[in-house]
Amino acid sequence: MTFPRNGGKLKINGVRPIAGLTIREARSEDVVVILHHRRSMFRDMGEGTPEELDRMVEAARPWMTRALADGSYRHWLAMNGERVVGGGGVLLSPWPASPHDPCSERAIVLNVYTDSGFRRCGVARQVMRVILAWIEARGLRGVNLHASEEGRHLYDALGFKPTNEMRLRFDDTKE
Repeated sequence: MTFPRNGGKLKINGVRPIAGLTIREARSEDVVVILHHRRSMFRDMGEGTPEELDRMVEAARPWMTRALADGSYRHWLAMNGERVVGGGGVLLSPWPASPHDPCSERAIVLNVYTDSGFRRCGVARQVMRVILAWIEARGLRGVNLHASEEGRHLYDALGFKPTNEMRLRFDDTKE
């Protein structure tokens, strides 16, 4: 998917788009980039020490490799030429149907990240549009995500609403 070039002059909703930004689906060899983005996302939110983040990456690597291969996790990368500048993905998991949703699968958006030098340029918005179109084309009726403070405005603009989700941690009181 390629988005129109505009020479970086036009602002859309206060955002200056990147000329020639393309979005492509991730391949198995992109695991390192996806995990780098995941680590950077948590680092930028102030979550985890460098050691904890390194441990997270190593623990996630086998899962990510397997999930990309079996299709239970799909990921898209935002490209500025040959450079990856952002991305995001969706985890598909079996889920029982409910009275208002007959689907037996649930989609959860994960790992939405944009390199710091490319923020406020519409990268995450374009990635999210691709993800949401893919989910809708799959026939799912909704999608969930956990929003960072920085990302909340984008998700509000895309129509996401707060829910009644709650969490209990067994290890400690960290969120």
